[in-house]
Amino acid sequence: MKRLVRHFLIVHTVMLFAAGFGVWYILKIFSPDTLIDAYFVLPLFFYITGLVFIFIMMKMPKENPKEIVNMYMLLRVIKVFIGVIIITLYWFLDKEQIRSFAIIFIIFYLIYLGIETYIYMKIEMYLKEEQKKNNPVKKKYLEDR
Repeated sequence: MKRLVRHFLIVHTVMLFAAGFGVWYILKIFSPDTLIDAYFVLPLFFYITGLVFIFIMMKMPKENPKEIVNMYMLLRVIKVFIGVIIITLYWFLDKEQIRSFAIIFIIFYLIYLGIETYIYMKIEMYLKEEQKKNNPVKKKYLEDR
């Protein structure tokens, strides 16, 4: 399990660093007027929420898959609400760049959606393997089908 968490942390960090630098570089080259002053807030927000997602999903009881799916969906909804709050706060603080901020936020959300889906799929595969190891009768039954 520690190895899996380490893998998720490495993938998460590398992907968000690459996405953060990549989006910044693309905006700087192709649309410098779209680049916002508080750009660092967006990769930081997704990095922190991703860390929380990884640690909460790893602490979930592994016996009930429905509970894991419910927690995954709850975390997604919470992230959307926090994102809306951040966009609203930014709107109050800097009305001139809100459009650019919202567009960049959506770009990061879509990129991170892929990263988060990969992590969730890996967690599900790990749980299925653990269940097969811990329940040989069910494993035998599944193999016979």
